[in-house]
Amino acid sequence: MGEPRDRIDDWLSTDVEPLAPPPGTFGRIRQRAHRRKLSRALISAAGIVVVIAAAVTVPQIASTLRSHGSNPGQPVAEGSHPVQVRPTVTGTGGVSPNSQSSSAVTPPGSALSPTGSGNIVPANFQPTSVTFVGPTIGAVIGQAGTPGHCATPYCTSLAGTSDYGSEWYGVSAPLTGAPDGSSGVGQVRFLNTTDGWAFGPELWATTNGGANWTRQRTGGMRVTDLETAGNRAFALFATCTGSGAAYAAHCTAFSLYTSVAGSGRWQQVPGPVSDLRPSQAAGGAAASLVLTGGPASGRGYLLAPSGALLSGPLTGAAWSVVSQQQQCLPGSPDPNGQPTGALLAADSAALLLVCTSATDTTTGSQTKSVIESSDDGKTWSAAQAADVTGIATSVAIQGSGLVVLATGAGLYVSANGGGTWRLAQASPASAAAGEGGFSYVGMTSASDGVALPADAGLHEVFITTDSGRTWRAHPVSQA
Repeated sequence: MGEPRDRIDDWLSTDVEPLAPPPGTFGRIRQRAHRRKLSRALISAAGIVVVIAAAVTVPQIASTLRSHGSNPGQPVAEGSHPVQVRPTVTGTGGVSPNSQSSSAVTPPGSALSPTGSGNIVPANFQPTSVTFVGPTIGAVIGQAGTPGHCATPYCTSLAGTSDYGSEWYGVSAPLTGAPDGSSGVGQVRFLNTTDGWAFGPELWATTNGGANWTRQRTGGMRVTDLETAGNRAFALFATCTGSGAAYAAHCTAFSLYTSVAGSGRWQQVPGPVSDLRPSQAAGGAAASLVLTGGPASGRGYLLAPSGALLSGPLTGAAWSVVSQQQQCLPGSPDPNGQPTGALLAADSAALLLVCTSATDTTTGSQTKSVIESSDDGKTWSAAQAADVTGIATSVAIQGSGLVVLATGAGLYVSANGGGTWRLAQASPASAAAGEGGFSYVGMTSASDGVALPADAGLHEVFITTDSGRTWRAHPVSQA
């Protein structure tokens, strides 16, 4: 009898017929292999792109560290080309002023800096708004270059100065156009050299001196005014239907919002400062906002479209009505959103209102009176007639009775709180017809001040260093 066969040996020696794979298996294997090859090729190409991008970006970043006097650099009009990225949405969703921005951010560019920048200002810069932070550093915003030939689809541009307007350098700007109905920006405010906002009617913010800008949500409302103080910005969000450059026209309601610098979040200020509407006698609908002092002891003042005055702290706490009495009605807005019937100014010691009459369309004349309050607007002095010509556009005050008034005829100065006036700077001789005088004036100290010609095509700002007695034009760029 032979050795009995082991069952395991029998099983191992038996021919096995493999099962056929499911239909389509070999096709899927070929597709996966093809995708792996393609992925490796794309990763290699991406590595090349990163190396090239680094080679381009490093000189640009280095240029922001150089003084603008050491290297002419490259023109910065509207910032760099945008990078298309997936929007990042935070919060609870929906469109609300309290939500953070969900727009794409521009790539790094030139920032506002104490030492300037290597980027030159683009030609044909037309400043429409100016802001200063500290004794020497400031910025202007406006349109520059030639439409259709700018570095991006937009010609909105920023320029900075580190020597109070003597020289200017290019700063990256929001990727949006000039004010046009509900879109674009034409105004700028910086709180410091890092935190700034561009607005009117859209709202954009930067936390790195303008190198990057992010659009902020406003719930469909337009921002007609914005001011900064302490560690915050305060802004008027308005419901408007004005078209074209008249973005602040036909506004029916205004609300006061605030945002801590760098937070990207806007919240309504508590108190009766929301849904402010004009009275039946108001005619036009405009409102204005001024802030003075720091966050602990500073105050803010809001001239409502009804003529009422509201005030509150700069901490985000509630504001209240100071006076319902109509000293004068704000009237309709001018092109930058400010009232034409009542110009409000404030410093740490006093409030001042310049009240204007309706403009005589035949002669172009306008009567003006000045009233002042030293108790936060509770009581006001008797009105004093202001013997100045031209349509009033902006007013600034600075301690010890100094008042500077911008009109369509020039810059007028009063050293006694508006009692007497003298013409300190006539309208620029080269201003275009119908665009004479100045659209804005502001004092940054007892001696220093800045003014913008109404004709932005002059490419310049006016500077005073002697309390408004004399003014000198400083070009931002060449034509």
